[in-house]
Amino acid sequence: MSTSANEPEVPLGAGPDSAARDCEEEIRQLRATLHKMKHEMAELSMRNEELEKELRRANRVISGAWEQIDVLRHSSSWRVTAPVRAFKTRLRGVLR
Repeated sequence: MSTSANEPEVPLGAGPDSAARDCEEEIRQLRATLHKMKHEMAELSMRNEELEKELRRANRVISGAWEQIDVLRHSSSWRVTAPVRAFKTRLRGVLR
């Protein structure tokens, strides 16, 4: 049995019905894989949204903390106690 260069060789006993069933099975498997991947993508998308919300919350907390530090550093008590902190820092260096 001779085939042209463009036609795939079909084993004896395997006709068009068998090839069609093979194609249908492959299509079924590909559709199942596609469905599974879409489901995974939806789950990952939801997880991504949760993480983005958590990140925004954390950034707000950090921003608030930096604002508190800024207020503290510009307070009169911070300026008044600056010499004491400087002395303590120098003393630590000498004692080491």
